[in-house]
Amino acid sequence: MYPSRMCEKRDAGRDGMQVRRPPGETGSQGHGARLSGIERAEGKTKDAGQGAPQGAAAFLVTGTLALIFLFADVVLSIYYYRHTSGDDLRWLLALLDIGLTLSVLGLTGKRVSRMLVSMKLALTLLFVILIISVIGTILPNKDQVATSGWVNNPLYDFYNAIGLFDMYYSRWFLFLLFLLATNLTWCIYKRLRVTLKNAIHPRVDVRSSFIANQPFTDSFPGRSLDDFRRAISGRRYRIHQAPSGSVLAEKGRFAALSSIVFHLSFLFLGVGGIIGGMMGWTDQLYIPDGSTVDVPHTMMRVTNHRFSVDFIPVLDERGLVEGYRPVDYSSDLEVTQDGQTLARQTITVNGPMRVNPAGANPVLNFLGSTSINFHQSAYDTTETGQYATILEVNYMPGKLLVYAGFVLMMGGITLALYIPHRRIWARVDESGALLVGGRSNRMKVSFARDFNEVKAGLVQEPRQEAGTDA
Repeated sequence: MYPSRMCEKRDAGRDGMQVRRPPGETGSQGHGARLSGIERAEGKTKDAGQGAPQGAAAFLVTGTLALIFLFADVVLSIYYYRHTSGDDLRWLLALLDIGLTLSVLGLTGKRVSRMLVSMKLALTLLFVILIISVIGTILPNKDQVATSGWVNNPLYDFYNAIGLFDMYYSRWFLFLLFLLATNLTWCIYKRLRVTLKNAIHPRVDVRSSFIANQPFTDSFPGRSLDDFRRAISGRRYRIHQAPSGSVLAEKGRFAALSSIVFHLSFLFLGVGGIIGGMMGWTDQLYIPDGSTVDVPHTMMRVTNHRFSVDFIPVLDERGLVEGYRPVDYSSDLEVTQDGQTLARQTITVNGPMRVNPAGANPVLNFLGSTSINFHQSAYDTTETGQYATILEVNYMPGKLLVYAGFVLMMGGITLALYIPHRRIWARVDESGALLVGGRSNRMKVSFARDFNEVKAGLVQEPRQEAGTDA
């Protein structure tokens, strides 16, 4: 204690302040420690001085991008809303909205890359899209709003301009889908490599302490790794051997991919919705018998050769005929392009016609993204007494991506609920006993039963000399 106090007094006299050091530390060591502390402080100051220009440059670049996005967004928005019959710029405006939003968040100091892989963002977007989908189902669409009471609302023009009556194709709905697709893409990119690596190259080489800390564990003196292999054989476990002597028995190693598959399903749904919102359209055609009209957005023409309708009598309470009710109607249609017939078919209410335009992309044709659908919607009678068919014509690209998304979603749910990832490690410890431990990510009750059966097999195995496989 005395030398330490003497050093403290000398340090206090030299520096004008008392510096306490642990016993046994010399004055030169304390002086070196103080110098190293000063050097570290100077290093931090130097790093901060170097980081300041970099931070200023990043802020300047982000601010410039924000101004560019803002200018382009405002100019294109004014053009789009003043020329409603011009090009459809909703998808481009949605992308500009995302760029502007991310740039502003970057200016506020937010970690944009971390936010894009956030689970909270994905859940929030899914919840908002769900609520909007419910509202869009309740509100009348653009074809029904003309006959509804919304046209008398003082704010009807404003509601129509923001896409309230065409919600699934509105600019801000596409913005949400774009942002969700970006979030899911980043999540898949970050997690896929690690998940595949863990599935293809599982953790086999482990210590005895790791096995002892598993939820299910037991020790078997005098047993060997060969005993463990025989006990677990026939249970559909995949065996991995480490050079150090530990063994892993694994089942359902690709069950961890359920999260990736589930993310992919939502990505497919989102991309399919984006493609449908960007390129899809729906129109109605009014075609009297024997007339030909152009199909919107295409080079095709459709001819109504003949419309036919079947009626049945409607009887009153006395059994007398009081009128007639249509039970079925159909249209004999022919679709042509450049004078060549692409298809001719008699369509019904439940039997639409699908036509691929001439010169369509074969890849998109294979995916089902180029077909134009002709649906029998209704009929009318002209002033001359002719029948006129009313067709609903639509183009729905990306629908197969949506179907694939639902299939992937069911596959992800199946992997997550019915295929558990089970692992059992075994190793001969320092005492010569066989240490066995395992875990399962779900369905732990059935895994406990499986683990107990392996234990019973080890107990019933004939004893071998300890250390045979050590």
